[in-house]
Amino acid sequence: MKIYVYILIYFLCSCIKPTDPDNDGNATFSQAELNFHIDTYGEAMDVDLTENNMVVAANYQGFIVYDLARDASGKITSVDSIFNDSDMDGTMGDNRAQEVIISQTHNIAFITDIYDRIWLHKLNNGSNQYVDNYLSDCYGGTWLNVAIDDQSDHINVFTLVKHSSSESDDDGTIGDFDEYSTSVVWKKLYDINDADFFPELNASPSCEFSYNFGILPETIYFSDGLLAVSNGELGVKVLKQLNQSSCFDDQNELIEDFQSTGDIDSDRIACENSVFDYNNPGLGGNYEPEGGFYPYVFSSFDLPGEVNSVMIRDSIIFSGLSTSNGCYISLLDSNGIIGDNLAIANGYTINNISEDNGIVALSVGHDGILLYYWDGGLNINFMGQIETPYANSVKVDGDNIIISTEDGIFIYFLK
Repeated sequence: MKIYVYILIYFLCSCIKPTDPDNDGNATFSQAELNFHIDTYGEAMDVDLTENNMVVAANYQGFIVYDLARDASGKITSVDSIFNDSDMDGTMGDNRAQEVIISQTHNIAFITDIYDRIWLHKLNNGSNQYVDNYLSDCYGGTWLNVAIDDQSDHINVFTLVKHSSSESDDDGTIGDFDEYSTSVVWKKLYDINDADFFPELNASPSCEFSYNFGILPETIYFSDGLLAVSNGELGVKVLKQLNQSSCFDDQNELIEDFQSTGDIDSDRIACENSVFDYNNPGLGGNYEPEGGFYPYVFSSFDLPGEVNSVMIRDSIIFSGLSTSNGCYISLLDSNGIIGDNLAIANGYTINNISEDNGIVALSVGHDGILLYYWDGGLNINFMGQIETPYANSVKVDGDNIIISTEDGIFIYFLK
């Protein structure tokens, strides 16, 4: 009887074998040359970089900042550790650095300790670091994920927060949240120069609510005026950014009588105050400043698995799925309708997605990294696979592939 069980298990395992890699199996891609292995003294969770710096979210080791040198082709030729905050705040929960994203325009790193804080670190040499080097809490939520919108004179910081208990706001502008539901909230930072000491001194808005979801969202990604929100087993939801301050009625229709003055406080009163408030009459609507989002879901689509990660490129959404469901590429039209889907990396669980200059990399845990060449739309071809220890995330930077693993950082170069 046992022999039949073993045979059955063999055939079942054969049926779920990943289908994308070629006949070389999961051997390391021959065109990927290992340049550096960096010991982060623990697990490397995430990485982001600029031309001259790299920041690693190193879990319980905090975050580590490195100086980079490159040759004429952009290849990273040296990596030197220059700063490590391994005890960001010992009084805050588990005190971990789990995700990092860098403002490329203003050279500021945003490091997320999920549920605890979002830390800020300036990368320019000689900069004054912030006295309060973290963002203040927003609507009583706990941090899940952060995305940024780089502008020339400010940074829009979008955060996904989870509400730990039902709450309401005395001003009546937020409403009640279901316990454990999630919301997208945001703030606009202007104190982003080397000499600034307090990141939110002149923030406007300082804490703006945009949209409340259910309990499933865990990660967000912003690009091209769209904010993609993972929605667990129900796929992806997308919010669309506003290019001007707007006032909406209860049906989420624009109120044409609203005229923005450019002053957020005045505009909010003009939009939201009741028409029966004789001292400060308004339109009785819902206000959203420029840079925020329409108060409804622009696009929503389901996928065959739970969404772990999302990425947007030119209104094309890449969704990395759990439980060996691979990655889906979805074409989004101007009306928020999905025109077509393409599934890749079948049989793999996708932890993270990165793209630069047509190279798409998927981190797939114990299977390392899958590399693809993407020519836009649904035109994508498998290139090869890089074996690594368990891969948490990956970052493509030109021909540099930077991989965050359970055993530190691995930097490869595509020859």
